Amino acid sequence: MKTLISNLCVAALALAISTSATAAEKKKRDANAPRTLTGVGICGKCSLGETKECTNVLQVTRKGRDGKEDQVINYLIADNDTSKDAHKKFFCKGETPVSVTGTVARDGKGKDAKSTITASKIEAPAKKKKKKDA
Repeated sequence: MKTLISNLCVAALALAISTSATAAEKKKRDANAPRTLTGVGICGKCSLGETKECTNVLQVTRKGRDGKEDQVINYLIADNDTSKDAHKKFFCKGETPVSVTGTVARDGKGKDAKSTITASKIEAPAKKKKKKDA
């Protein structure tokens, strides 16, 4: 009887360890995989005053643990053909809703960290459909 109970305990422990390892593996994201971020497109020179030249910046508001929108993250959009084509359309017109797809890089640590996104696609965000009341 003792052997049966000890074997069941070992089997339960092995199952718990393998399940937690699988869950941890699923949470990892490829750092170089393209991501889509939606926020407000602004000009780094005209609106923020942070750069000497007109620069595309994506401002994303994140929700904190309490559910309130409290954290604003500025993503500098790297200069390439995609960002240059979208500058007058989205960024130098004031605050414009925009969706940017590309790879994200983060330089530095803590509050001094700068986030940069190399855009492969910049477009107006898809409008959400309103649900009809039945």
